[in-house]
Amino acid sequence: MPNHKQTVVEATVSDSKMGARSTSNMSAIFATSPIHTGELSDDIVREQYQGIVLDGVINDEGHSFGTYDTAYADAPSYDEVETGGGGLPASAWVPNPNSPGPGSQNPTDQADPPDGYGQTPGDQWGGGIGSQLSPKVSSEKASAHTLGDYILGKSSKE
Repeated sequence: MPNHKQTVVEATVSDSKMGARSTSNMSAIFATSPIHTGELSDDIVREQYQGIVLDGVINDEGHSFGTYDTAYADAPSYDEVETGGGGLPASAWVPNPNSPGPGSQNPTDQADPPDGYGQTPGDQWGGGIGSQLSPKVSSEKASAHTLGDYILGKSSKE
């Protein structure tokens, strides 16, 4: 990810040269654009992105997901996962290995998993604590980031 400032809204002022745009022509053509009326700037876009996308609740008006909290406020903790038989997982990390039994395809017929099965998470490939970090904890850490925190090769928040 680049760490240099990229132009978002405030385009470079330029004259009408061969192969180049003209700032005055663009302003005249799109006179009612919020960019040219001063209602929109890089700082305003960053502020809106932080508030609406990174810290907000997105509502797709029922198209697919309804509302989506980007702070992951309701993320579960591994110890909150209900386990056992009857179609439930063996643990927060693995499914119940038992078959429902002869003649049944109904997962509610599954017996409890073997004692201790899947109770210890395995290490996932890659760096960091990954799969052993509770979604609740990782969500809280991820949602604390602000625009500009992500710099190549550097993490501002652990």
